Amino acid sequence: MHRGVVVAAVGALEAFSEDLAITAQNHDPQARPPLNSWYNIAGGNGMVQTPSPYNLRKLFWTFFRYDPHDDWDWQVQVASIETGGTGTWRTGTTQLSKAEASQFLDTMVKVRHGFAHQDKAQKLVKCPGIASQTPAGKIVIHSHHATNAVSVLVQYAVLTAAGLAASLGFTDTFRWLKAMTDDGWEDLLAGTPAGTLVSQTWRRAPIL
Repeated sequence: MHRGVVVAAVGALEAFSEDLAITAQNHDPQARPPLNSWYNIAGGNGMVQTPSPYNLRKLFWTFFRYDPHDDWDWQVQVASIETGGTGTWRTGTTQLSKAEASQFLDTMVKVRHGFAHQDKAQKLVKCPGIASQTPAGKIVIHSHHATNAVSVLVQYAVLTAAGLAASLGFTDTFRWLKAMTDDGWEDLLAGTPAGTLVSQTWRRAPIL
């Protein structure tokens, strides 16, 4: 089940990024390259069909000259063994920004690829909070890894959407909806940089 959560989170990462780019493109007529057959946002030849951080950055730079890398800043739960200690149970949190945040996304996508395609040769890029690996090389997903996958997905959505909006000069503010509370967004964003951004800038937002 934990593996399934990570796989689903990567699928949602792809879908959200495509939706965000298409929505922004509709509000920015200049973001329409004339050779659009070279630049498919979605579909079978979509630019983020594999939503690696490299492809995600390339997507937003191609259309909007916006690189989300510097806005990526996740907080994740970690086990002691993932930060140099011993024990596989989660013991605290750690913050991953810019290159480390990008590495988290890259590892999450590679974990999805290994599971979805049963790729026994898939090598794990070591990164706290998303996967563990046995001495024999088997990838293990614990409950906090699954939670982190969903939480980082939401953190990514908030920070990337806000960063793109600011880059394009949009002045309207985002608004917190009751459905977000009912769907558990508060738990996923509480205490994170994305949660702080929401609390400080979104209309009707709770303190996260």
